[in-house]
Amino acid sequence: MKRGLKRFSDRGGHSTMAELNVTPMLDLAFVLLIIFIITTPLMEGSLEINLPSAAAKTPPPEAGAVKTVEVDRSGAVSLAGRRCTLPELEAELARLHAADPKLAVVVRADRDLRYQQLVDVFDALQRAQVTRLGLMHLDADAPAAKSP
Repeated sequence: MKRGLKRFSDRGGHSTMAELNVTPMLDLAFVLLIIFIITTPLMEGSLEINLPSAAAKTPPPEAGAVKTVEVDRSGAVSLAGRRCTLPELEAELARLHAADPKLAVVVRADRDLRYQQLVDVFDALQRAQVTRLGLMHLDADAPAAKSP
């Protein structure tokens, strides 16, 4: 008896594949990821702004060249602990700025101060030609402290 070699097996006729083809699902996931990566920066802001860059930090001003302007809740203004009006503040800061062009001013304003009163103080600083100024604030993690 002569045995012939079968070229094809009869066992595997029509069988179902037991594995799930995940390639189309991965393609869809990658397309969605690419769309998300492209559209996220567009949602951050509506204006296209080229922000300036700084080469180095400016050194902090000397302690003697910093004056503190305080504005309480009622809008009363003090310069270095001495109460004054806005015209007096402007005149004194203009005098100090003329004596020391590196004069820096820190504004301590009550959180409940009306916005217009703070703008009036900034106007006085601008008319006195003070260009180095900062706003004092509490860190969000620091406990609230009241000044004496």
